[in-house]
Amino acid sequence: MIRKLVLLGLATFVGKKLLARSASPSANVGHAPTDLAGDAPRDGSTRADPHFRPDPHGHVPEEDLEGLRPVTFKPAAYPT
Repeated sequence: MIRKLVLLGLATFVGKKLLARSASPSANVGHAPTDLAGDAPRDGSTRADPHFRPDPHGHVPEEDLEGLRPVTFKPAAYPT
């Protein structure tokens, strides 16, 4: 019985040490976002090619109009 308790305590101790080591803040997790690492703010003069920018005044097809309509909720009918 005492051997089982000692083994259980030893397993708990080793498990906590392994978990603490894997969760240490020095672990290199993820990557540095290089697009956000610039020192100087962007001035907006470097935009995408005009062929890749959407046309805000362009025609919207009829089948897409329903998906662009704002969501409206009907009031729920309460049972009387």
